[in-house]
Amino acid sequence: MKRADRAIITSGLVVAASTAGLAAVRGYGTVLFQFVVLGAWSIVARLSSGIFADRHQGIVWLVTLVVNISVFSLIGIPLWLLSRNRVPKWGTLIIVCWTVVYMSMLFVLFPATEGP
Repeated sequence: MKRADRAIITSGLVVAASTAGLAAVRGYGTVLFQFVVLGAWSIVARLSSGIFADRHQGIVWLVTLVVNISVFSLIGIPLWLLSRNRVPKWGTLIIVCWTVVYMSMLFVLFPATEGP
């Protein structure tokens, strides 16, 4: 397995593990945090009801895991596909940089507003 292949798998695992840290965020979080968490809640609420989504947090967090990995993969997978053969020495670094940027956007960068 190439280094870039190991990097994308490891990055995906890091992003998946970061889903557990989303529950610890207090306040409004960041814009990406709200997109991932509230988007997962709205998916569950749309498929069932808002009351169901409020009372079954385990299901909401499973959907949050899928949404989190999917949003990361929208950029991560194309970067991996383009860099693993064309620039093999830089492919791993590019993937790691995207992971750092994504995690920063999820927890630090672009804080959400505290109301209207």
